[in-house]
Amino acid sequence: MKQKENHMKKCPTFSTLALCLCLLITSCSKENSWFDQNKILTRERIEALDAAADSVFAEVSAPGMMALISVEGEGDYLIKRGVSNTVTNEPMDESQYFRIGSITKTFTGTAVLILVDEGKINLDHSIASYLPEYQIPNGDLITIRMLGNMTSGLFNYTDDMEFWISMFNSNFLTTYTPDSLLAVAFRHPVSFPPGAEYNYCNTNTVLLGLLMEKVTGKSARDVIVEKVIKPMNLTHTYWQNSIFLPSPYMHGYSAMFGSLEDATNWNPTWAYTAGELISTIADLKIWVKVCAEGELLSDAMKQERFTFVQDHYGFCVMKAGNWIGHPGNIPGFNSHAFYNETLKTTIVIVVNMEYGAPVEYFTPAFVKILEK
Repeated sequence: MKQKENHMKKCPTFSTLALCLCLLITSCSKENSWFDQNKILTRERIEALDAAADSVFAEVSAPGMMALISVEGEGDYLIKRGVSNTVTNEPMDESQYFRIGSITKTFTGTAVLILVDEGKINLDHSIASYLPEYQIPNGDLITIRMLGNMTSGLFNYTDDMEFWISMFNSNFLTTYTPDSLLAVAFRHPVSFPPGAEYNYCNTNTVLLGLLMEKVTGKSARDVIVEKVIKPMNLTHTYWQNSIFLPSPYMHGYSAMFGSLEDATNWNPTWAYTAGELISTIADLKIWVKVCAEGELLSDAMKQERFTFVQDHYGFCVMKAGNWIGHPGNIPGFNSHAFYNETLKTTIVIVVNMEYGAPVEYFTPAFVKILEK
């Protein structure tokens, strides 16, 4: 009996157990509450992101949009609206390929800086010293660095209206060579003296592509694949030797010339190293973080990449607040890929219509919510 009493004294009563359980639940609740407050993808923010997507999507009147918001340690949140094909009503899907437009510039710029690291290119040398055969206006004064940070002063060939009219008259089937693109640019006077100002210009990135070809003896496509795409194992990023996208793909639509038209297979060769790549939302998620952190570059080349003109444009990379990446715009597709080192957050957005730059409305709406 005495032994039984001792045993009973060691056992907690039911009320004691209940109190302990209550304290444990309260403690966990407080911890979870604290943890949620320090998350980016809280339930409240996710609801706000969805509401913003609905509001902006109704405003821009695009066929479809897809946004991936990825937070390190928290996972991904995918937002999809509309359709990827207006005929079949097929929904937007994260496995679908699309044209990434000027996000291509980040690949081109990375490849160039890698070649600088390898001693094949000097950023302080003039472009004329590498490509004298092109008789580039002010070519002996324009350095490779100026081409990368958009301060060359050269005319942007995609600002030539006759260029687009010619493309329209060919039903967007014309195949362009880099030389033909430069011919369009060089028939116009320069915009300003080299290094004097900033002006976004596709001509600069075309010249960087030709520079890569000159110093390596390989096509720009092969250089980008060898130096950037393969090392990062971007298995769904392509420079197609065709006007057709790999399957599965989303259709792209353009209202550039009036009514909405299917621009999916418009010949993209006019974009060359300024905008010809194809990718997926998952590959861009991987790539934009690598790009924003300069992972493939030496410390010296990281400094070159992230020296921003007007606190805005580095070497083939763009900065908006704490977000680093690049926008992409090509007939049929409008996209953004940006990474925020402070928030450890990636945003990749694609809209399958480029007219009116609809993605420019989605990104600020999402960023405002994520930065609260």
